[in-house]
Amino acid sequence: MADTIEDARKVVEVHKKTNLVAMAGHTRRFNPSHQWIHNKIMAGELNVQQMDVQTYFFRRSNKNALGQARSWTDHLLWHHACHTVDLFQYQTGETASKVQALQGPIHPELGIAMDMSIGMKVPNGAICTLSLSFNNDGPFGTFFRYICDNGTYLARYDDLFDGNDNKIDLTGVAVSNNGIELQDREFIAAIQEGRAPNSCVTQAIEAMETLHRLEECLDA
Repeated sequence: MADTIEDARKVVEVHKKTNLVAMAGHTRRFNPSHQWIHNKIMAGELNVQQMDVQTYFFRRSNKNALGQARSWTDHLLWHHACHTVDLFQYQTGETASKVQALQGPIHPELGIAMDMSIGMKVPNGAICTLSLSFNNDGPFGTFFRYICDNGTYLARYDDLFDGNDNKIDLTGVAVSNNGIELQDREFIAAIQEGRAPNSCVTQAIEAMETLHRLEECLDA
């Protein structure tokens, strides 16, 4: 949505004034792997006890995945952590009541921290442990471990595995096996049907408010 809480709030204000469909790109809500977990939670078959998440990249310049220069500086908190903060609150159905955050040294050229550790807890007792790094020399991306009261599950983008790395069949979870396509379908459908989409900015602002509190921990 934005890289400051003030700008995120302005997005919501404009959405409410214009009544136009406005949606944040939280693809994790739409990946079949996370949808499978969400459906189990909604059916009362699962409860999250801890989400353990790793978001790792190797980044030394301010370029996107296509090697093009960004017009904005990528950020571990306001971009990458935002997806997990939103997902944790979405899957637990609650807003974090306790947060903590630490960051490593600030990069002299990019002006951002290259390593970060985030912890969150919601009122029902579930916690989230999130590690982020732009210094990791290895496969890049975000990997989720759901430790639940009825099993452990590993989500890797659109694929899902149990705690023993056995792949779970996601056939029938959605009309596509591609989370980005499903996200785009939701946006178009919301416009056509004149309704609020899943991940509407009025929902996504909750994660931004939590990020703001996490940033205050970094500055403390």
